[in-house]
Amino acid sequence: MRRFCIASLPVIDRDDRVIGVVTEDDLLARQARAPTRGWRALLGGRRGRDGSTAGELMTSPALTVTAVTPAREAARTMYRHRIHQLPVIDPASDRLIGIVTRSDLLAVYERPDEEIRREIVYEIIEDGFGLDPGGFVVTVALGTVTIRGEVARRSIARSLVDAIGRVEGVVSVADHLTHRLDDTMARHAHRTGAQEAGRPAEREK
Repeated sequence: MRRFCIASLPVIDRDDRVIGVVTEDDLLARQARAPTRGWRALLGGRRGRDGSTAGELMTSPALTVTAVTPAREAARTMYRHRIHQLPVIDPASDRLIGIVTRSDLLAVYERPDEEIRREIVYEIIEDGFGLDPGGFVVTVALGTVTIRGEVARRSIARSLVDAIGRVEGVVSVADHLTHRLDDTMARHAHRTGAQEAGRPAEREK
């Protein structure tokens, strides 16, 4: 870890399956004979008695992601648990196939704000939803999108915000959209009424 300047190492079994992780905190705790902090404390992982091997030092189970885990989700996991890298596993076999680091994820958010804004205005709002871009005010600052405007239905507003949140480089969305009709309440009332009447709710067209 010192040689390659990394904060943690996955521990694997003979079949290359991730069974735990050894972190800087694990090693420091062993040296200082102090309570373990960081990942182990958050996960409640077990601690070996002597800590003379990786298996005794490791936190288990380890937090992992797969190759198809969204970058945003991986970033949130790292932030939430205060860790700097995550083992990447094959979901079918649990075998280790790589490591994703904070620097890897931060590269996703190096996209210019104006480029993100143009995609939202023209590819999402205009082309994707068929709405007039002139009816919206969209600003982007350090990957955080703020959108204002009015749409016909609340369900459209929700779908629009979800689509914006999936744009590459978007960190978060500040939703200031308004709507003329709350069709989500009508849909809920329709389904509830159908259930109370003892019949399945009709699929909305």
